[in-house]
Amino acid sequence: MVKTMRELLARNGHELLDLIESKEIDHFELLQAQLDFARSVDDKLGAFITWHEEAKVLRPSLAVDIEGLRPRRDVVPGGGPRRFNRLPYAAKDIFATEGIASTAGSRMLEDYRPAYNATCIEHLKQEKNHLLGKTNMDEFAMGSSGETSAYNTTRNPWSTEHVPGGSSSGSAAAVAACQCVMALGTDTGGSIRQPASFCGIVGYKPTYGMLSRYGMIAYSSSCDQAGIFARSAQDVALVMNTIARPDGLDSTCRTPQGVDYYAEAQREVHWKKLRLGVLKPFTDPQRIDAPVLDNFNAALERMAGAGAEVVELDFPLADYCLPAYYIITAAECSSNLARYDGIRYGKRSAKDELMQRYLEVRSEGFGPEVKRRILLGAYVLSAGYYDAYYDRARRVRRDIRAALDKMFTKVDIIATPTSPTLPFKFGERLEDPVAMYMSDLCTVFVNLAGSAGISLPSGFGEADGVKLPDYERVELDNG
Repeated sequence: MVKTMRELLARNGHELLDLIESKEIDHFELLQAQLDFARSVDDKLGAFITWHEEAKVLRPSLAVDIEGLRPRRDVVPGGGPRRFNRLPYAAKDIFATEGIASTAGSRMLEDYRPAYNATCIEHLKQEKNHLLGKTNMDEFAMGSSGETSAYNTTRNPWSTEHVPGGSSSGSAAAVAACQCVMALGTDTGGSIRQPASFCGIVGYKPTYGMLSRYGMIAYSSSCDQAGIFARSAQDVALVMNTIARPDGLDSTCRTPQGVDYYAEAQREVHWKKLRLGVLKPFTDPQRIDAPVLDNFNAALERMAGAGAEVVELDFPLADYCLPAYYIITAAECSSNLARYDGIRYGKRSAKDELMQRYLEVRSEGFGPEVKRRILLGAYVLSAGYYDAYYDRARRVRRDIRAALDKMFTKVDIIATPTSPTLPFKFGERLEDPVAMYMSDLCTVFVNLAGSAGISLPSGFGEADGVKLPDYERVELDNG
């Protein structure tokens, strides 16, 4: 029995879908309750940049369409797999949304209102899902803490003194705080998995090309990948059934056909047949903080106790992953962001002289972290350093891909900690870029190889006298 609408907001999407299909709840009433709650607590969290004002008036325009929908079960005869539908969600502000501000967390795009939807947004719209708003993020997805946004600071729902992770900070915080059922994010080097880890939820980065990148504002085109935040793996699977489709508008989209992700997620795990690979460099106490390593080892012990075979793997390229990643992504960001010149895209300048226009627009429109990466990218692509840095990084990337291919002949899954540390306090690493970049230590090799990755909650750890996650520290329920 459902006691109150507020009680529903902590439930998983597939549970809510069961209630909608059985007509125990009305999805418009759920939407209104979700929107009211999300807005009431956002002053404390800062998870959203923009609210979708039309969300609260959708009922009259969609009532006829919704009533015509057939209920979806795990397998609907002639209807295909079960999908995520009629549920409230949020999207990282890097996805184009028709008529709604899409800023990428930057002043450069504060006036941008797209005339179209990103493909992932369009698929969710076709299933009658409700977009609540656009979530905060590190500017142009460049950051690991959520602190480089040009708009506001997103706080970790478990402890508001600590960062929620980045760059998809708002999406992770919103899902963890029950402001939405699910949120879209993007992952270039860990930007879904790391904040999911910091906020204690599930964060999934699919294989490169599995989801369309059409309508995603580009940072590093060869690494960027859309992905999903949810509070359960089943919800991630529901969303994959909805948005993992071929797209002729993205030449890199290669979605396999005939896969029912939700049905696969319900299958029993045969632990005694599972070979679990562990990369030795990412279990080194010199690299990974003790609370993180303790939780990781405890999770391994539970899986081994269930029958999984744990296989230790050498990964001599571990020390080269971060340098190769930051060289490649900086080079691609330098190229992608060159379009924001105040003439073709971005802010406008009233200066008469061309160079002065460029200087004004790019110096005022971009924040410090974006400028740092543009400069680094321009440097490694310059004639004198292309071979020494960029081309060498590309060769390292090829070797990483080959190394993973070889590992997967020995194991079924590779497990690492998501982040080498627990969530850190605001300002601790903002002035130390190298320390900030080390937050991506355990995740970037997945993006360089184009593989899939998922972060799953594994426990709690104490930092700065605070048990993280520590939900009781924030009173999110104003009612």
